[in-house]
Amino acid sequence: MSKPLKNLHHLQNGSILEVKSKFDAEFRRFSLDKAELSRYEEFCRLIEKFHNIGEVPFSLCYTDPIHGDLLPINNDENFARAVQSARPMLRLLIQRKGDSREELNGFGAPGASRKKRFLGQYLLPAGVRTARPALSISLPEDFRQVSSIIDVDVVPDTCRRVRLVKHGSDKPLGFYIRDGTSVRVTPHGLDRLPGIFISRLVPGGLAEGTGLLAVNDEVLEVNGIEVGG
Repeated sequence: MSKPLKNLHHLQNGSILEVKSKFDAEFRRFSLDKAELSRYEEFCRLIEKFHNIGEVPFSLCYTDPIHGDLLPINNDENFARAVQSARPMLRLLIQRKGDSREELNGFGAPGASRKKRFLGQYLLPAGVRTARPALSISLPEDFRQVSSIIDVDVVPDTCRRVRLVKHGSDKPLGFYIRDGTSVRVTPHGLDRLPGIFISRLVPGGLAEGTGLLAVNDEVLEVNGIEVGG
């Protein structure tokens, strides 16, 4: 009766470290006394023994219980940090030297981020995994309209209909016009007709800012009213 009571006392005081480790497809789960384990090298020897990998060069990572990231264990300092972060279990990933993308690219590097988070979430218990936030999409009438090309399925390919949105501003559209001559196809063939063209864009104006209009563009209609000859 005394031994189970002693183990229960250790668990309640937090002196027992519960460890779950993974190497390839093999999982191990064991308990260690924190007071008897304080150095990284000692811990590595225990891992070699439990997984029977004495001849295999390997690297150790543990799962951050808060963010699910994989963090390295390669010295006494971050080994102590890993032990302190165990809540309530230390979850280890054992990888062969050279197989770890984090080891090659650096922990926290962009190239390692996706794999790191995937493995971290894989080792976390189901109840700890972070759920994706729900997307909130507004109604179409709540969207802010922007300047754009519209009616692309109605307007001929040689033309484009542009909507410039001022959003309550009193600023002008931001372009100047000039008279000119436009070559168009008529029932009598090609003909030269008078037209209206953009001569200049106001720097910083609405037309220039949208990038939808350019100098020498011909203006055919404004607000549905034809302005050409």
